[in-house]
Amino acid sequence: MAAASSPLAAGDSAHRRQWRYTWETLAHLPLLRLYLSHPALSAAAPSGLRADLRLDADLLLLSFFLTSDPVSLRVPVPRVLVDPSVPPECRAAGDHLEVRLTLVLPVDHPVVAAAFPGAGPPAPLSLRDDLKSLSSGDVHLYCKTCSARLTKQPLRDVVEMPSLNWEDVADNWFGGCCTSFGGASEKLISHYINAYGRLQRTTLLDATSIIIEKDYLETDIVSRVDISVPSVDFVALEEAMFNVTLQSDHTAEKIKLNNSEEEVCHEKKIGSNHLRPPVLLEEGPCIDNTEKNGGTPWTDQCGTIQLNNGGDVNSEKSTSDCFIENMEQTSQEADSNLVDPCSCCGDSGDSGKAGLENQRDYKLTKSISLGSSFIIKESNLVKDVNWVELLCSHCSSSLGSYPSQYSDAPSDGRVRLFKCYTSSDLPVGGPHDVFRGHTLEKLFVNLLLEIAEDEISFRTVVRDLKTKRPMLQIVLLSSKAWMFSGYCCENEMDGSHVTAHLQPTVKLLYSNCSSASETDLRTVEEWSSKYRAEQLYMMVGQINELTECLSSAKDEFPLSCSSLEGMCLSSLER
Repeated sequence: MAAASSPLAAGDSAHRRQWRYTWETLAHLPLLRLYLSHPALSAAAPSGLRADLRLDADLLLLSFFLTSDPVSLRVPVPRVLVDPSVPPECRAAGDHLEVRLTLVLPVDHPVVAAAFPGAGPPAPLSLRDDLKSLSSGDVHLYCKTCSARLTKQPLRDVVEMPSLNWEDVADNWFGGCCTSFGGASEKLISHYINAYGRLQRTTLLDATSIIIEKDYLETDIVSRVDISVPSVDFVALEEAMFNVTLQSDHTAEKIKLNNSEEEVCHEKKIGSNHLRPPVLLEEGPCIDNTEKNGGTPWTDQCGTIQLNNGGDVNSEKSTSDCFIENMEQTSQEADSNLVDPCSCCGDSGDSGKAGLENQRDYKLTKSISLGSSFIIKESNLVKDVNWVELLCSHCSSSLGSYPSQYSDAPSDGRVRLFKCYTSSDLPVGGPHDVFRGHTLEKLFVNLLLEIAEDEISFRTVVRDLKTKRPMLQIVLLSSKAWMFSGYCCENEMDGSHVTAHLQPTVKLLYSNCSSASETDLRTVEEWSSKYRAEQLYMMVGQINELTECLSSAKDEFPLSCSSLEGMCLSSLER
């Protein structure tokens, strides 16, 4: 939130006391509220409180006596439609003064923006605008902290990353007409993946991150990422270990896993080389859907399509190439006979051949499935995937993260650069910097509001992505608040003053659980279960930064108004 004029130095405050003021209004109420606070109010009650509104100068003049000393304050008034016919209401409320002004129209009404051009808030964050700006020309990325360049070549082919629930969406669209034909909707999804897989060196963009291949990074940045990989791509090899046979019925041909032949292949091809690839375990309903969906691909819980054809799963030769080639030959024999049972969904005669020719890029598909680690919902957690923080090699500030499995290398060959730590042009924050308005609190709030709207949940527990420990409790109070905070000095005689611009915020309650005892943590878990709170997971560095934002904004409210039900009242920019 914007704050006007920082606190005075110790020498000035000795003879000119400074007062903290905060303007607040809610979008659905035509009321503008002012809070004024100073420690002196706790020692003595003010008397003779008067308020004089000067709309021509955008000022509110307050005068009163404090321990027989006269005090006058000049508080800048935001440029909104205040009703001049209604006098200001002012009162002393313990440790603060409160003034209420009546508005003609709520602050977010279009007429207000037309009446005060240029005084409105900045445009909200838009993924579509980001995508348009990044696709308009060659773009390099820079560290927002030290301005060091992060990319050694310009980004190209920037596309929006599909939703993590894109499989369910596709099934809802196509499943109604195709479910009776042996799961053709899943085949459409596989072709969709192939389309993305053919886009080499594609850059993915979502609401919080820009996901790029690590080869785009400068050499000194890449050196911070352990690029050593196992001699065998265990994940790809695990896919290739499924032997398939065809069974025909009266409606469609179905693909079935032959578990007994799979075990023989393990013993013959892997046992001799003493290579036992670990099984990729994932949380959630990670099950084999082959029996259920017949000849369809099977999906894991994070949205990755696992085609049981074992084709060219890894372009680089490894010690198990002979095994993969044998599996590919068996798979090709099966796929050559595969016929698409749904004539309305594509060319059925060439479906098997197209599936072999357009083999999808597994790592790119995995990137779509994993998303970014800025915020992960509980339903999208993947077991055995560790998110590693990526730091700038010049200033050691955080840049983003990348997923790792069985090694410290990015498991999908990509890194996630968070928009709040990245710039698209120099100078940082300049007019051509696409990410100049992307702060951590804005990114968090936008996702929080999206989840609250989708899940109808106004209570949230933010957990450490690594330890799964509760770190923050959040209760959303108002999603459409407007606030401005600053300082003014008493008995100030000059005519200069700052301009108060109301900023869109969310008003909320929060509780810091990072150092809570085991007893308190059990209370948090009970609270979470009782109210069915949404579970969100973030990396600890971003949680600490978010906590600092909440703690700082808490001071904008008087102490008597800053707590409710054992939680602290605060706000975040949206």
